[in-house]
Amino acid sequence: MNHNAQMENEQNKIIEIGKNYESYSYKFTTVLVSKLLHGFFLFKKRKGEILAGATTFFAVLSFCPSILLFISLLGYITGDINQSKAIVLETINANIPQLAPWILKSISAIVEQQLSSSKTVNVFNLIFLGYSLVGLVSALMYGIRSISKTEAKGGFLIEDMKSFAIGSMMSVFLGTLIIISNKILFKLIFFPKAAALPDVTKFLFDYQIAPIALSLGFFTLFYKFSSGKNISYKNSFVGACAFVACFIVGKSGYWIYLQSSKQDLTQNYGNFYTIVMAVVWVYYLVCSFFYGASISNLKKEDLFPVRQQAPTPIKKAVRKSAVPPGLPKVPSQSKEPFKKAA
Repeated sequence: MNHNAQMENEQNKIIEIGKNYESYSYKFTTVLVSKLLHGFFLFKKRKGEILAGATTFFAVLSFCPSILLFISLLGYITGDINQSKAIVLETINANIPQLAPWILKSISAIVEQQLSSSKTVNVFNLIFLGYSLVGLVSALMYGIRSISKTEAKGGFLIEDMKSFAIGSMMSVFLGTLIIISNKILFKLIFFPKAAALPDVTKFLFDYQIAPIALSLGFFTLFYKFSSGKNISYKNSFVGACAFVACFIVGKSGYWIYLQSSKQDLTQNYGNFYTIVMAVVWVYYLVCSFFYGASISNLKKEDLFPVRQQAPTPIKKAVRKSAVPPGLPKVPSQSKEPFKKAA
Protein backbone atom coordinates (compact mmCIF):
# COMPACT_ATOMS: atom_id res chain seq x y z
CA MET A 1 0.00 0.00 0.00
CA ASN A 2 2.78 2.41 0.89
CA HIS A 3 4.53 1.61 -2.36
CA ASN A 4 1.36 2.27 -4.39
CA ALA A 5 0.75 5.54 -2.56
CA GLN A 6 4.32 6.63 -3.20
CA MET A 7 4.01 5.82 -6.90
CA GLU A 8 0.74 7.75 -7.07
CA ASN A 9 2.35 10.77 -5.41
CA GLU A 10 5.22 10.69 -7.88
CA GLN A 11 2.79 10.49 -10.79
CA ASN A 12 0.85 13.45 -9.43
CA LYS A 13 4.08 15.43 -9.11
CA ILE A 14 5.01 14.63 -12.71
CA ILE A 15 1.54 15.67 -13.90
CA GLU A 16 1.78 18.89 -11.87
CA ILE A 17 5.20 19.67 -13.35
CA GLY A 18 3.82 19.09 -16.84
CA LYS A 19 0.88 21.41 -16.20
CA ASN A 20 3.14 24.11 -14.77
CA TYR A 21 5.51 23.81 -17.71
CA GLU A 22 2.63 24.05 -20.18
CA SER A 23 1.22 27.10 -18.38
CA TYR A 24 4.62 28.79 -18.25
CA SER A 25 5.28 28.05 -21.94
CA TYR A 26 1.91 29.49 -22.89
CA LYS A 27 2.48 32.68 -20.87
CA PHE A 28 6.02 33.08 -22.19
CA THR A 29 4.93 32.61 -25.81
CA THR A 30 2.02 35.01 -25.36
CA VAL A 31 4.20 37.72 -23.84
CA LEU A 32 6.92 37.26 -26.48
CA VAL A 33 4.55 37.35 -29.45
CA SER A 34 2.73 40.34 -27.96
CA LYS A 35 6.02 42.20 -27.50
CA LEU A 36 7.08 41.44 -31.08
CA LEU A 37 3.75 42.63 -32.47
CA HIS A 38 3.76 45.79 -30.36
CA GLY A 39 7.32 46.45 -31.49
CA PHE A 40 6.19 46.14 -35.11
CA PHE A 41 3.29 48.53 -34.51
CA LEU A 42 5.64 51.02 -32.85
CA PHE A 43 8.03 50.64 -35.80
CA LYS A 44 5.21 51.51 -38.20
CA LYS A 45 3.89 54.30 -35.96
CA ARG A 46 7.29 56.01 -35.82
CA LYS A 47 7.76 55.60 -39.62
CA GLY A 48 10.69 53.23 -39.22
CA GLU A 49 10.71 52.27 -42.90
CA ILE A 50 11.24 55.92 -43.90
CA LEU A 51 14.05 56.30 -41.36
CA ALA A 52 15.58 53.09 -42.72
CA GLY A 53 15.48 54.46 -46.27
CA ALA A 54 17.35 57.62 -45.27
CA THR A 55 19.89 55.61 -43.29
CA THR A 56 20.42 53.25 -46.25
CA PHE A 57 21.41 56.26 -48.36
CA PHE A 58 24.13 57.17 -45.84
CA ALA A 59 25.18 53.51 -45.65
CA VAL A 60 25.71 53.37 -49.42
CA LEU A 61 27.73 56.60 -49.31
CA SER A 62 29.85 55.27 -46.45
CA PHE A 63 30.43 51.85 -48.01
CA CYS A 64 33.93 52.42 -49.38
CA PRO A 65 35.15 54.38 -46.32
CA SER A 66 33.85 51.55 -44.14
CA ILE A 67 35.82 48.97 -46.12
CA LEU A 68 38.96 51.10 -45.93
CA LEU A 69 38.44 51.57 -42.20
CA PHE A 70 38.14 47.85 -41.51
CA ILE A 71 41.10 47.02 -43.72
CA SER A 72 43.17 49.69 -41.99
CA LEU A 73 42.04 48.52 -38.55
CA LEU A 74 42.87 44.88 -39.23
CA GLY A 75 46.11 45.87 -40.94
CA TYR A 76 47.05 47.89 -37.86
CA ILE A 77 46.39 44.84 -35.65
CA THR A 78 47.98 42.14 -37.81
CA GLY A 79 50.66 44.17 -39.60
CA ASP A 80 49.73 42.69 -43.00
CA ILE A 81 47.40 45.00 -44.88
CA ASN A 82 47.19 42.85 -48.03
CA GLN A 83 45.92 39.84 -46.13
CA SER A 84 43.53 42.10 -44.22
CA LYS A 85 42.14 43.36 -47.52
CA ALA A 86 41.55 39.81 -48.75
CA ILE A 87 39.79 38.85 -45.52
CA VAL A 88 37.51 41.92 -45.52
CA LEU A 89 36.50 41.38 -49.15
CA GLU A 90 35.84 37.72 -48.44
CA THR A 91 33.64 38.71 -45.49
CA ILE A 92 31.68 41.13 -47.69
CA ASN A 93 31.17 38.43 -50.30
CA ALA A 94 29.94 36.00 -47.64
CA ASN A 95 27.49 38.42 -45.97
CA ILE A 96 25.96 40.07 -49.06
CA PRO A 97 23.99 37.37 -50.89
CA GLN A 98 24.45 36.88 -54.63
CA LEU A 99 27.08 39.60 -55.05
CA ALA A 100 28.38 39.52 -58.61
CA PRO A 101 32.12 38.77 -59.02
CA TRP A 102 32.69 41.84 -61.21
CA ILE A 103 31.32 44.08 -58.44
CA LEU A 104 33.72 42.52 -55.96
CA LYS A 105 36.59 43.05 -58.39
CA SER A 106 35.59 46.70 -58.84
CA ILE A 107 35.50 47.21 -55.08
CA SER A 108 38.88 45.50 -54.78
CA ALA A 109 40.33 47.81 -57.45
CA ILE A 110 39.02 50.92 -55.66
CA VAL A 111 40.41 49.75 -52.34
CA GLU A 112 43.73 48.81 -53.93
CA GLN A 113 44.03 52.25 -55.47
CA GLN A 114 43.36 53.93 -52.13
CA LEU A 115 45.84 51.73 -50.31
CA SER A 116 48.57 51.83 -52.95
CA SER A 117 50.02 55.07 -51.58
CA SER A 118 51.31 53.32 -48.45
CA LYS A 119 51.52 49.74 -47.29
CA THR A 120 51.35 50.68 -43.63
CA VAL A 121 48.61 52.11 -41.47
CA ASN A 122 48.81 54.91 -38.93
CA VAL A 123 46.44 56.20 -36.29
CA PHE A 124 45.68 59.40 -38.23
CA ASN A 125 44.20 57.40 -41.13
CA LEU A 126 42.04 55.44 -38.72
CA ILE A 127 40.71 58.66 -37.16
CA PHE A 128 40.01 60.20 -40.57
CA LEU A 129 38.17 57.13 -41.84
CA GLY A 130 36.26 56.93 -38.56
CA TYR A 131 35.11 60.53 -38.94
CA SER A 132 33.87 59.76 -42.45
CA LEU A 133 31.32 57.40 -40.88
CA VAL A 134 29.80 60.13 -38.70
CA GLY A 135 26.98 60.64 -41.22
CA LEU A 136 25.94 57.00 -41.05
CA VAL A 137 26.12 56.88 -37.26
CA SER A 138 24.23 60.19 -36.99
CA ALA A 139 21.47 58.74 -39.18
CA LEU A 140 21.26 55.67 -36.94
CA MET A 141 21.14 57.83 -33.81
CA TYR A 142 18.48 60.09 -35.32
CA GLY A 143 16.36 57.04 -36.11
CA ILE A 144 16.67 55.71 -32.56
CA ARG A 145 15.79 59.12 -31.09
CA SER A 146 12.78 59.36 -33.40
CA ILE A 147 11.56 55.96 -32.26
CA SER A 148 12.12 56.70 -28.57
CA LYS A 149 10.85 60.32 -28.88
CA THR A 150 13.92 61.88 -27.27
CA GLU A 151 15.65 65.08 -28.31
CA ALA A 152 19.34 65.63 -28.96
CA LYS A 153 21.16 67.51 -26.22
CA GLY A 154 24.39 69.47 -26.31
CA GLY A 155 24.33 71.10 -29.74
CA PHE A 156 25.96 70.08 -33.01
CA LEU A 157 29.49 69.79 -31.63
CA ILE A 158 28.50 67.47 -28.80
CA GLU A 159 26.36 65.38 -31.14
CA ASP A 160 29.24 65.03 -33.60
CA MET A 161 31.52 63.95 -30.77
CA LYS A 162 28.95 61.40 -29.61
CA SER A 163 28.52 60.09 -33.15
CA PHE A 164 32.29 59.82 -33.56
CA ALA A 165 32.61 57.92 -30.26
CA ILE A 166 29.76 55.56 -31.15
CA GLY A 167 31.18 55.08 -34.65
CA SER A 168 34.55 54.18 -33.14
CA MET A 169 32.92 51.61 -30.85
CA MET A 170 30.94 50.14 -33.74
CA SER A 171 34.13 49.94 -35.82
CA VAL A 172 35.90 48.07 -33.03
CA PHE A 173 32.88 45.78 -32.65
CA LEU A 174 32.71 44.98 -36.37
CA GLY A 175 36.47 44.48 -36.53
CA THR A 176 36.29 42.06 -33.60
CA LEU A 177 33.34 40.33 -35.26
CA ILE A 178 35.38 39.81 -38.42
CA ILE A 179 38.27 38.40 -36.39
CA ILE A 180 36.23 35.85 -34.43
CA SER A 181 34.28 34.73 -37.52
CA ASN A 182 37.30 34.12 -39.78
CA LYS A 183 39.51 31.12 -39.05
CA ILE A 184 42.59 32.44 -40.85
CA LEU A 185 42.53 35.81 -39.13
CA PHE A 186 41.72 34.25 -35.76
CA LYS A 187 44.68 31.89 -36.03
CA LEU A 188 46.97 34.68 -37.23
CA ILE A 189 46.20 36.84 -34.18
CA PHE A 190 45.70 34.38 -31.31
CA PHE A 191 47.65 31.29 -32.45
CA PRO A 192 50.40 32.57 -34.77
CA LYS A 193 52.88 29.78 -33.96
CA ALA A 194 50.45 26.86 -33.86
CA ALA A 195 50.11 24.52 -36.81
CA ALA A 196 46.32 24.34 -36.49
CA LEU A 197 43.55 25.71 -34.33
CA PRO A 198 42.52 23.82 -31.18
CA ASP A 199 39.58 21.46 -31.37
CA VAL A 200 37.49 23.70 -29.10
CA THR A 201 37.51 26.53 -31.62
CA LYS A 202 36.17 24.24 -34.35
CA PHE A 203 32.86 23.98 -32.51
CA LEU A 204 32.70 27.76 -32.13
CA PHE A 205 33.34 28.39 -35.83
CA ASP A 206 30.99 25.67 -37.07
CA TYR A 207 27.97 27.00 -35.16
CA GLN A 208 29.01 30.70 -35.08
CA ILE A 209 28.49 30.85 -31.31
CA ALA A 210 31.04 33.57 -30.60
CA PRO A 211 29.76 36.05 -33.27
CA ILE A 212 26.16 35.58 -32.16
CA ALA A 213 27.03 36.02 -28.47
CA LEU A 214 29.14 39.11 -29.21
CA SER A 215 26.38 40.62 -31.36
CA LEU A 216 23.74 40.04 -28.69
CA GLY A 217 25.92 41.60 -26.00
CA PHE A 218 26.90 44.64 -28.08
CA PHE A 219 23.42 45.50 -29.34
CA THR A 220 21.91 44.94 -25.89
CA LEU A 221 24.20 47.63 -24.51
CA PHE A 222 23.73 49.79 -27.61
CA TYR A 223 19.93 49.77 -27.38
CA LYS A 224 20.05 50.45 -23.65
CA PHE A 225 22.33 53.50 -23.70
CA SER A 226 21.81 55.03 -27.15
CA SER A 227 18.27 56.39 -26.83
CA GLY A 228 18.81 58.43 -23.67
CA LYS A 229 15.91 56.74 -21.87
CA ASN A 230 15.85 54.40 -18.92
CA ILE A 231 15.54 51.10 -20.78
CA SER A 232 15.76 47.82 -18.92
CA TYR A 233 18.29 45.18 -19.87
CA LYS A 234 15.42 42.78 -20.53
CA ASN A 235 13.84 44.96 -23.22
CA SER A 236 17.17 45.82 -24.80
CA PHE A 237 18.14 42.13 -24.86
CA VAL A 238 14.85 41.18 -26.53
CA GLY A 239 15.44 43.93 -29.11
CA ALA A 240 18.96 42.65 -29.76
CA CYS A 241 17.64 39.10 -30.15
CA ALA A 242 15.03 40.32 -32.64
CA PHE A 243 17.65 42.14 -34.72
CA VAL A 244 20.07 39.19 -34.77
CA ALA A 245 17.22 36.79 -35.55
CA CYS A 246 16.07 38.99 -38.46
CA PHE A 247 19.64 39.01 -39.80
CA ILE A 248 19.91 35.21 -39.61
CA VAL A 249 16.47 34.66 -41.15
CA GLY A 250 17.14 37.19 -43.91
CA LYS A 251 20.51 35.69 -44.77
CA SER A 252 19.10 32.15 -44.77
CA GLY A 253 15.91 32.97 -46.70
CA TYR A 254 17.28 35.57 -49.10
CA TRP A 255 17.20 33.07 -51.92
CA ILE A 256 13.36 33.08 -51.81
CA TYR A 257 13.23 36.77 -52.70
CA LEU A 258 15.98 36.24 -55.26
CA GLN A 259 14.20 33.40 -57.02
CA SER A 260 10.89 35.28 -57.10
CA SER A 261 12.26 38.56 -58.48
CA LYS A 262 15.54 37.70 -60.23
CA GLN A 263 14.03 37.52 -63.70
CA ASP A 264 12.24 40.88 -63.39
CA LEU A 265 15.32 42.56 -61.95
CA THR A 266 17.49 41.18 -64.74
CA GLN A 267 15.11 42.55 -67.38
CA ASN A 268 15.00 45.98 -65.75
CA TYR A 269 18.60 46.43 -64.60
CA GLY A 270 20.65 43.92 -66.58
CA ASN A 271 23.97 43.05 -64.97
CA PHE A 272 23.41 45.71 -62.31
CA TYR A 273 20.59 43.79 -60.64
CA THR A 274 23.00 42.51 -58.00
CA ILE A 275 23.64 46.11 -56.93
CA VAL A 276 19.90 46.58 -56.48
CA MET A 277 19.76 43.37 -54.46
CA ALA A 278 22.64 44.57 -52.30
CA VAL A 279 20.86 47.88 -51.61
CA VAL A 280 17.66 45.99 -50.74
CA TRP A 281 19.68 43.80 -48.39
CA VAL A 282 21.16 46.84 -46.64
CA TYR A 283 17.68 48.37 -46.37
CA TYR A 284 16.40 45.15 -44.80
CA LEU A 285 19.22 45.17 -42.25
CA VAL A 286 18.54 48.79 -41.29
CA CYS A 287 14.82 48.05 -40.94
CA SER A 288 15.70 45.11 -38.69
CA PHE A 289 17.95 47.37 -36.63
CA PHE A 290 15.18 49.93 -36.09
CA TYR A 291 12.71 47.11 -35.39
CA GLY A 292 14.96 45.93 -32.57
CA ALA A 293 15.14 49.52 -31.31
CA SER A 294 11.32 49.68 -31.35
CA ILE A 295 11.06 46.54 -29.25
CA SER A 296 13.62 47.82 -26.75
CA ASN A 297 11.67 51.10 -26.34
CA LEU A 298 8.38 49.43 -25.51
CA LYS A 299 6.79 50.40 -22.21
CA LYS A 300 5.19 48.09 -19.70
CA GLU A 301 1.67 49.20 -20.49
CA ASP A 302 0.03 48.21 -23.71
CA LEU A 303 0.81 50.71 -26.45
CA PHE A 304 -2.39 50.15 -28.38
CA PRO A 305 -5.13 49.28 -25.87
CA VAL A 306 -8.72 48.77 -26.93
CA ARG A 307 -10.59 51.23 -24.79
CA GLN A 308 -14.20 50.39 -24.14
CA GLN A 309 -16.20 53.51 -23.43
CA ALA A 310 -19.55 53.44 -21.70
CA PRO A 311 -22.44 54.44 -23.93
CA THR A 312 -23.33 58.07 -23.47
CA PRO A 313 -26.90 58.60 -22.21
CA ILE A 314 -29.30 60.16 -24.65
CA LYS A 315 -30.36 63.54 -23.38
CA LYS A 316 -33.83 64.79 -24.04
CA ALA A 317 -34.01 67.81 -26.23
CA VAL A 318 -34.82 70.89 -24.20
CA ARG A 319 -36.64 73.59 -26.06
CA LYS A 320 -34.91 76.85 -25.40
CA SER A 321 -36.46 80.21 -25.82
CA ALA A 322 -35.19 82.30 -28.67
CA VAL A 323 -35.65 85.47 -26.64
CA PRO A 324 -32.35 86.81 -25.25
CA PRO A 325 -32.11 86.91 -21.47
CA GLY A 326 -33.28 90.13 -19.82
CA LEU A 327 -36.05 90.93 -22.32
CA PRO A 328 -39.73 90.44 -21.48
CA LYS A 329 -41.63 87.80 -23.38
CA VAL A 330 -44.30 89.00 -25.76
CA PRO A 331 -47.57 87.12 -25.29
CA SER A 332 -48.60 85.17 -28.33
CA GLN A 333 -51.71 86.36 -30.15
CA SER A 334 -54.36 84.03 -31.33
CA LYS A 335 -55.67 83.95 -34.84
CA GLU A 336 -59.24 84.87 -33.86
CA PRO A 337 -58.95 88.66 -34.53
CA PHE A 338 -57.74 87.98 -38.04
CA LYS A 339 -60.72 85.73 -38.68
CA LYS A 340 -63.13 88.38 -37.44
CA ALA A 341 -61.48 91.01 -39.56
CA ALA A 342 -61.87 88.81 -42.58
